[in-house]
Amino acid sequence: MTRIPDALAVASLDTHRLILAVPNQGPAEVACNLPRTVAADILRQIAATLEGPAGHCDTALATAAPCPVHDAPVSRPTGLDDLLATVADQLPDEEQQAPTDWVEDVRGALAFNEGEQHPAVTTLRDVLLDDAPRTPEQALAAALVILAAHTRELSALARRDTDEYRDEHGVNRGTRGLLTGMQHTRRLLDQHATGLDAQAAA
Repeated sequence: MTRIPDALAVASLDTHRLILAVPNQGPAEVACNLPRTVAADILRQIAATLEGPAGHCDTALATAAPCPVHDAPVSRPTGLDDLLATVADQLPDEEQQAPTDWVEDVRGALAFNEGEQHPAVTTLRDVLLDDAPRTPEQALAAALVILAAHTRELSALARRDTDEYRDEHGVNRGTRGLLTGMQHTRRLLDQHATGLDAQAAA
Protein backbone atom coordinates (compact mmCIF):
# COMPACT_ATOMS: atom_id res chain seq x y z
CA MET A 1 0.00 0.00 0.00
CA THR A 2 1.30 3.45 -0.89
CA ARG A 3 1.77 5.67 2.13
CA ILE A 4 0.03 9.01 1.84
CA PRO A 5 1.99 11.82 3.52
CA ASP A 6 0.13 13.71 6.23
CA ALA A 7 1.88 16.98 5.42
CA LEU A 8 3.20 18.65 2.31
CA ALA A 9 5.92 21.29 2.35
CA VAL A 10 6.17 23.75 -0.53
CA ALA A 11 9.51 25.44 -1.12
CA SER A 12 10.50 28.03 -3.68
CA LEU A 13 13.69 29.86 -4.66
CA ASP A 14 11.95 33.04 -3.48
CA THR A 15 12.38 31.81 0.09
CA HIS A 16 15.17 29.20 -0.17
CA ARG A 17 18.69 29.23 -1.58
CA LEU A 18 19.09 25.50 -2.15
CA ILE A 19 16.28 22.97 -2.54
CA LEU A 20 17.21 19.29 -2.70
CA ALA A 21 14.70 16.46 -3.11
CA VAL A 22 15.84 12.84 -2.93
CA PRO A 23 12.97 10.44 -3.83
CA ASN A 24 12.90 6.79 -2.87
CA GLN A 25 13.29 6.00 -6.55
CA GLY A 26 14.69 8.01 -9.40
CA PRO A 27 17.28 10.79 -9.56
CA ALA A 28 17.64 13.58 -7.06
CA GLU A 29 16.23 16.95 -8.01
CA VAL A 30 17.94 20.22 -7.14
CA ALA A 31 17.05 23.88 -7.51
CA CYS A 32 19.58 26.53 -6.55
CA ASN A 33 20.18 30.26 -6.88
CA LEU A 34 23.68 30.18 -5.36
CA PRO A 35 27.03 30.19 -7.15
CA ARG A 36 28.31 26.66 -7.70
CA THR A 37 31.21 27.12 -5.26
CA VAL A 38 28.91 28.28 -2.45
CA ALA A 39 26.45 25.45 -3.08
CA ALA A 40 29.30 22.95 -3.08
CA ASP A 41 30.46 24.24 0.32
CA ILE A 42 26.93 23.80 1.69
CA LEU A 43 26.78 20.24 0.38
CA ARG A 44 30.11 19.48 2.04
CA GLN A 45 28.73 20.82 5.34
CA ILE A 46 25.69 18.59 4.94
CA ALA A 47 27.94 15.61 4.29
CA ALA A 48 30.00 16.36 7.40
CA THR A 49 26.82 16.54 9.48
CA LEU A 50 25.50 13.27 8.10
CA GLU A 51 28.74 11.43 8.78
CA GLY A 52 28.08 11.30 12.51
CA PRO A 53 26.44 13.06 15.48
CA ALA A 54 29.83 14.05 16.89
CA GLY A 55 29.60 16.08 20.06
CA HIS A 56 25.81 15.92 20.33
CA CYS A 57 25.20 13.00 22.69
CA ASP A 58 24.63 13.44 26.44
CA THR A 59 28.13 12.19 27.29
CA ALA A 60 29.84 14.69 25.01
CA LEU A 61 27.67 17.55 26.22
CA ALA A 62 28.22 16.66 29.89
CA THR A 63 32.00 16.14 29.70
CA ALA A 64 32.82 18.58 26.90
CA ALA A 65 34.99 15.78 25.51
CA PRO A 66 34.50 13.47 22.52
CA CYS A 67 32.25 10.52 23.24
CA PRO A 68 34.07 7.19 22.68
CA VAL A 69 30.91 5.74 21.11
CA HIS A 70 29.26 8.49 19.11
CA ASP A 71 32.42 10.38 18.17
CA ALA A 72 34.32 7.33 17.04
CA PRO A 73 35.35 7.39 13.36
CA VAL A 74 32.57 6.09 11.15
CA SER A 75 32.49 5.10 7.55
CA ARG A 76 30.94 7.50 5.08
CA PRO A 77 27.25 6.64 4.46
CA THR A 78 26.78 4.40 1.44
CA GLY A 79 25.87 6.35 -1.65
CA LEU A 80 26.57 9.79 -0.14
CA ASP A 81 29.41 10.56 -2.54
CA ASP A 82 27.32 9.50 -5.53
CA LEU A 83 24.41 11.61 -4.33
CA LEU A 84 26.56 14.71 -3.82
CA ALA A 85 28.18 14.24 -7.23
CA THR A 86 24.75 13.95 -8.87
CA VAL A 87 23.51 17.09 -7.11
CA ALA A 88 26.67 19.02 -8.04
CA ASP A 89 26.19 18.10 -11.70
CA GLN A 90 22.67 19.56 -11.59
CA LEU A 91 23.72 22.89 -10.10
CA PRO A 92 23.35 25.73 -12.60
CA ASP A 93 26.47 27.29 -14.05
CA GLU A 94 27.30 30.73 -12.68
CA GLU A 95 26.81 32.21 -16.15
CA GLN A 96 23.22 31.00 -16.12
CA GLN A 97 22.36 32.60 -12.81
CA ALA A 98 22.69 36.27 -13.72
CA PRO A 99 19.27 37.66 -14.67
CA THR A 100 18.85 39.01 -18.18
CA ASP A 101 17.92 42.48 -16.92
CA TRP A 102 19.21 43.21 -13.44
CA VAL A 103 18.36 46.91 -13.80
CA GLU A 104 14.65 46.03 -13.89
CA ASP A 105 15.15 43.90 -10.77
CA VAL A 106 16.69 46.91 -9.00
CA ARG A 107 13.86 49.18 -10.16
CA GLY A 108 11.38 46.63 -8.86
CA ALA A 109 13.17 46.58 -5.51
CA LEU A 110 13.01 50.39 -5.36
CA ALA A 111 9.28 50.28 -5.99
CA PHE A 112 8.87 47.59 -3.33
CA ASN A 113 10.84 49.67 -0.79
CA GLU A 114 9.01 52.90 -1.62
CA GLY A 115 7.28 52.92 1.75
CA GLU A 116 10.56 52.72 3.67
CA GLN A 117 12.11 55.78 5.29
CA HIS A 118 15.08 55.64 2.90
CA PRO A 119 14.07 53.56 -0.16
CA ALA A 120 17.37 54.01 -2.01
CA VAL A 121 19.48 52.99 0.97
CA THR A 122 17.20 50.03 1.71
CA THR A 123 17.50 48.89 -1.90
CA LEU A 124 21.26 49.31 -1.78
CA ARG A 125 21.30 47.03 1.26
CA ASP A 126 19.29 44.42 -0.63
CA VAL A 127 21.61 44.61 -3.62
CA LEU A 128 24.71 44.23 -1.45
CA LEU A 129 23.20 41.17 0.23
CA ASP A 130 22.41 39.55 -3.13
CA ASP A 131 25.38 37.27 -3.83
CA ALA A 132 24.35 36.19 -7.33
CA PRO A 133 27.14 36.77 -9.88
CA ARG A 134 26.92 40.03 -11.83
CA THR A 135 28.90 41.58 -14.63
CA PRO A 136 30.64 44.95 -14.12
CA GLU A 137 28.15 46.50 -16.56
CA GLN A 138 25.20 45.22 -14.52
CA ALA A 139 26.75 46.51 -11.29
CA LEU A 140 27.34 49.95 -12.82
CA ALA A 141 23.78 50.17 -14.15
CA ALA A 142 22.37 49.17 -10.76
CA ALA A 143 24.53 51.78 -9.02
CA LEU A 144 23.29 54.49 -11.40
CA VAL A 145 19.65 53.55 -10.83
CA ILE A 146 20.04 53.61 -7.05
CA LEU A 147 21.96 56.90 -7.15
CA ALA A 148 19.22 58.42 -9.34
CA ALA A 149 16.61 57.32 -6.81
CA HIS A 150 18.60 58.85 -3.95
CA THR A 151 18.99 62.09 -5.92
CA ARG A 152 15.22 62.24 -6.34
CA GLU A 153 14.87 61.76 -2.59
CA LEU A 154 17.12 64.82 -2.11
CA SER A 155 15.02 66.76 -4.63
CA ALA A 156 11.84 65.89 -2.73
CA LEU A 157 13.51 67.03 0.49
CA ALA A 158 14.48 70.34 -1.14
CA ARG A 159 10.92 70.80 -2.43
CA ARG A 160 9.47 70.18 1.03
CA ASP A 161 11.95 72.57 2.63
CA THR A 162 11.10 75.24 0.04
CA ASP A 163 7.37 74.84 0.61
CA GLU A 164 7.72 75.01 4.38
CA TYR A 165 9.91 78.13 4.17
CA ARG A 166 7.41 79.80 1.81
CA ASP A 167 4.50 78.94 4.11
CA GLU A 168 6.32 80.30 7.15
CA HIS A 169 7.87 83.48 5.69
CA GLY A 170 5.78 84.19 2.60
CA VAL A 171 7.04 85.54 -0.71
CA ASN A 172 8.44 89.08 -0.50
CA ARG A 173 11.49 91.06 -1.55
CA GLY A 174 13.50 89.54 1.29
CA THR A 175 12.63 85.88 0.63
CA ARG A 176 12.16 85.78 -3.16
CA GLY A 177 15.87 85.36 -3.92
CA LEU A 178 16.31 82.50 -1.45
CA LEU A 179 13.18 80.70 -2.68
CA THR A 180 14.32 81.05 -6.28
CA GLY A 181 17.71 79.60 -5.41
CA MET A 182 16.13 76.67 -3.59
CA GLN A 183 13.86 75.93 -6.55
CA HIS A 184 16.85 76.09 -8.90
CA THR A 185 18.71 73.55 -6.74
CA ARG A 186 15.71 71.23 -6.83
CA ARG A 187 15.54 71.44 -10.64
CA LEU A 188 19.25 70.65 -10.89
CA LEU A 189 18.74 67.55 -8.73
CA ASP A 190 15.83 66.41 -10.92
CA GLN A 191 17.92 66.90 -14.07
CA HIS A 192 20.83 65.01 -12.55
CA ALA A 193 18.58 62.10 -11.59
CA THR A 194 17.19 61.97 -15.14
CA GLY A 195 20.74 61.91 -16.52
CA LEU A 196 21.74 59.06 -14.23
CA ASP A 197 18.71 57.04 -15.32
CA ALA A 198 19.61 57.66 -18.96
CA GLN A 199 23.16 56.38 -18.37
CA ALA A 200 21.78 53.24 -16.71
CA ALA A 201 19.55 52.55 -19.71
CA ALA A 202 22.31 53.14 -22.24
